[in-house]
Amino acid sequence: MPDSEIFKSKTALMQRAADWVRVGYQHYAMGTVQRKKAHDLVRKFQRNYFVAQNKNERFQAKKLGDGCASLLLWESAPGILTWVLLVSNGEHPAHHMEKLRNAHEPNGRLVLTGYELVRHTRRGSSKPSWTWRMQISNYEAWRIRVIQTCRNGNDQKIRQTIHSLYHTPGFSQCRSQVGKLMALFKAEWARSRPSAAFPDVPTILPYVRRFKASTVNLSEWIEKTEIEAKPRLIDVTKIREVADTDTINFDSIEASKI
Repeated sequence: MPDSEIFKSKTALMQRAADWVRVGYQHYAMGTVQRKKAHDLVRKFQRNYFVAQNKNERFQAKKLGDGCASLLLWESAPGILTWVLLVSNGEHPAHHMEKLRNAHEPNGRLVLTGYELVRHTRRGSSKPSWTWRMQISNYEAWRIRVIQTCRNGNDQKIRQTIHSLYHTPGFSQCRSQVGKLMALFKAEWARSRPSAAFPDVPTILPYVRRFKASTVNLSEWIEKTEIEAKPRLIDVTKIREVADTDTINFDSIEASKI
């Protein structure tokens, strides 16, 4: 079976998920899996749901009225993968074997780390497009953070808040929300610190553009994270060399290369 690829960037995963939903893969399930179980989970999806189908195989399945599935993976924490299984309409095993939600429905929106995938009609456009925005709870938490930072934050906290805001994924609705939050920032700053100059901020929040995502193969990721997770062993010979001294300086002991 082909090796699956893992996105290194959350923004890349969000962009690809929107791509699949836009072309009809609106049914989905998602979750997380630890390194030790990742290979078995991916093989299950490949074997049962045919997530590794190529473009021609998907085209033929669609002609027959069958559904297709795609699997997206992202390392959301060290040794942890977030997975998103996306399935199209039509007869498909995942419709019977998984509890799928529908991204088209307001109560079934695809949600990732405080962002939700929504349809939005841009100014000058007649049709809605798929984009990401902060969930209401996330946006309100940002409002509180901005106000508290203006009123009580030191220079470091102010810089951190601005830095985090301008590293929000640059999807259109996220950009709009960041603009509103920065307007709140300036208004609250003027009220709380009328004699202080407003801090420097970036000129724009960059758009998310179409780009070749940076990925790593699943097998390579498993091997790498297994090595990183192994405990570092102390070289016993180095301990013996310093054992006759009054105090053992563990800072001088080199880690074993085993």
